Amino acid sequence: MARKKYDPSDPAYAYAQLTHDELIQLVLKQKDAITRKDLQVRELEDYIDNLLVRVMEETPNILRVSTSGNKKAGKM
Repeated sequence: MARKKYDPSDPAYAYAQLTHDELIQLVLKQKDAITRKDLQVRELEDYIDNLLVRVMEETPNILRVSTSGNKKAGKM
């Protein structure tokens, strides 16, 4: 099977020289990295949700939008 030639400016060029096994290893590493990032995003979303709940319970007035010319969101 003849290999397709890639231009060095083509993003695929970096991968064209890899073997099938190397490509599989690269895909597995990328999948693992995505899984870890997804977990981190979930943890940050949970943290923000919990933080917002605490703010709403303890000092909800800082979330109020002022309708006057005052630029502050609310008094603490």
